[in-house]
Amino acid sequence: MSRPAAITAVALEKILGFLAPLFLTSAQCDLSTATAVARELLDSYGARTNREVRLAALTIAFSFGALDSLGRSVAVDLSVNQILRLRGNANSLHRAAHKSEEALDRLHRAEAEPAQEEPVEDLPASTELPDLVAFTRPVPPVSRQQRRAAERQAEKTRLRQQEHARLAERAAARMPAPRAA
Repeated sequence: MSRPAAITAVALEKILGFLAPLFLTSAQCDLSTATAVARELLDSYGARTNREVRLAALTIAFSFGALDSLGRSVAVDLSVNQILRLRGNANSLHRAAHKSEEALDRLHRAEAEPAQEEPVEDLPASTELPDLVAFTRPVPPVSRQQRRAAERQAEKTRLRQQEHARLAERAAARMPAPRAA
């Protein structure tokens, strides 16, 4: 198996440039401290390729975005609609962070177990808002009615197979035993 490409310095610096502003306030507006914090967080994910670094960065960005939205939603002067929007945004960002983290975990498992390759979900095409929104939208779930219809169909199939097996058994029992010549 070919060895995965290493993390390129340009890609890492670009990602750190996107992540550092998340930590500027807590780093007293010191960009080098904020960048060091972002680098430490990225390192904690154990990323070894550009793709893994990107997934780790998305996980961090979405997670901190979710926390920011939740933090803003407790402001006293907000309307109910604003609070619900912020909490809905936090929920979507949390889902996106979870999705990115799962994709990163699958990549790590695939490297640990090269015999079992799982398809990895596509990443957003870019960091532009429409691409990120499309990436975070969940696949529409199957409705309760659709799930029940599928369960009923599976049950009917199982019962039909049981009935056929029972009839075949009865037919076999009714057949006379072959006579010896």
